[in-house]
Amino acid sequence: MPKYRYKKKLQAYIAQHGKPDALTEYFILNGYSEEDIKKGIAPFVEAWEEAIYWIEGGDVEEYDWDLRHRSMLYEVLRHATDKQIEPYRERIKMADKKFRSITREVETSYGHLAVKKESLNRQTHWWLFRIPKHGVIWRDCG
Repeated sequence: MPKYRYKKKLQAYIAQHGKPDALTEYFILNGYSEEDIKKGIAPFVEAWEEAIYWIEGGDVEEYDWDLRHRSMLYEVLRHATDKQIEPYRERIKMADKKFRSITREVETSYGHLAVKKESLNRQTHWWLFRIPKHGVIWRDCG
């Protein structure tokens, strides 16, 4: 449940601007700054692309953190409209394709969802069931 201060921030936003879209509401209720809200989806896409860069280079020391970037992007995309997603759709597709090419599928989940409101599902949360083909991570999921 969102913290009281974030609910108050949402009420203030509604009073000033009217009802926000689902993505803006998500950002407000999760404590994002006004500056972050204005940036929208872009920082989440960029963070995922950067994580893939490090994984591809063999730097998997913080692999769980890298997966968290994709989990956070997933959560943001769940609240975004097609219009908000469209400018980033191809970049996300290419990043996901690259990630699949440098990782292998495993039986059990390696990471976690950013928001634990749903059960892990191999089809939906596919990135959590993959580990790098190269490099050593702290546990292997077989």
